[in-house]
Amino acid sequence: MYKEIVLEHFSNPRNVGTLEDPDGFAEVQSSACGDMMEIYLRVREGAIADVKFRTFGCAAA
Repeated sequence: MYKEIVLEHFSNPRNVGTLEDPDGFAEVQSSACGDMMEIYLRVREGAIADVKFRTFGCAAA
């Protein structure tokens, strides 16, 4: 059903967490089911230097 790469990222997620004092932050939420995602960005010299995220909700989130 899912491709191998999707299962690999599900089993071993990358970049999960938060950044202190990020240059960018966004939060989105589904009013239908309550799933939520936060994303944190750090920018250096005009490029993304670090990114972290957190999700809350069902497994697909």
